Amino acid sequence: MRYLHSIVQPNTDLVASASITPFDLPVNPLSFLLLRFQVTNVAPAAILTYSAIDDIITQITGVRVLHKGEQIISGNLRDLMVLNAVYQHAFPGWAGLDNVDDAVRSVVFPLCLGKRMYDPKSCFPATTRGNLRFEMDAGADGAAYDDINFSVEAVELIESTPADYLKYVRQARTSVLGQFDAPLPIGNPLLGILLFDTGLGGSSDEVLSWGTIKLLKDNVEQYYPLSDYEVLAGMLKTQMGAPLALSAGHQHLASEGGGAELISDEMEQRVDLGDRGYAYLDFDPLRDGSYKLETAGAADIKIRGQGDEATAIRYYPLEEVAVK
Repeated sequence: MRYLHSIVQPNTDLVASASITPFDLPVNPLSFLLLRFQVTNVAPAAILTYSAIDDIITQITGVRVLHKGEQIISGNLRDLMVLNAVYQHAFPGWAGLDNVDDAVRSVVFPLCLGKRMYDPKSCFPATTRGNLRFEMDAGADGAAYDDINFSVEAVELIESTPADYLKYVRQARTSVLGQFDAPLPIGNPLLGILLFDTGLGGSSDEVLSWGTIKLLKDNVEQYYPLSDYEVLAGMLKTQMGAPLALSAGHQHLASEGGGAELISDEMEQRVDLGDRGYAYLDFDPLRDGSYKLETAGAADIKIRGQGDEATAIRYYPLEEVAVK
């Protein structure tokens, strides 16, 4: 077999608080995209190596892959980054992180359209020019850089005949104080669901947006009859398989006068760059489809939360779409 790894969108300036001009993606079976951001430092302190990366992630408020107008991938970069890390173990990578004024830093984020990178049986099928499109929205620039560029590269599996591809599109609603339901799509099997809890993600108290959750299929409890969201959030680390990969948390110690001293007060705290507030409902823990949640023929499938507060929540059903 062969694959093609090629540039789709050359390195170009990303305008703050604006949307890019949409562009076409390749027509051959598509395994994954590599979304690269390149920033120019502004007199950085050492700690800003990490806060700058976090600012890049925050700045990208929307990423969309559409086929004939239908969303195949859609969400903000942080959500998509975590979902790809959890299911495909496709983590972001750093190509350069120099702490020098006007130095260039480069970070790459994979976006998978199949169950594994390079999987010929699971990737987006061949299409015709103009049908598959890429869109992206950006917010304000981060404080640690004064210029940001982006590029997109693609890996095509030119000899593959895929059986399926993945679809993951943002769903959002507001939780309530008490019981609420979050509906799930019906038709395609579900391999998992990424959840985000605004309460857990943004504060240090025990007031949660999802609270406890259960999964209901036609009003019958399935997979998760009742679970505490904080337990699921902790389990996310084991599901990723590389629990520190998205974390900037480490400490540099300098020995002065016979003692150890932290270089920076900010380094005392472990700062997660991606997974705080997230949890994952896994319907494919063996990654072989044996546990996947079948939805065809169901009248109603939903997550039932028991919220501690009324806040915005997000969730991403991971759908296995058969190629017909």
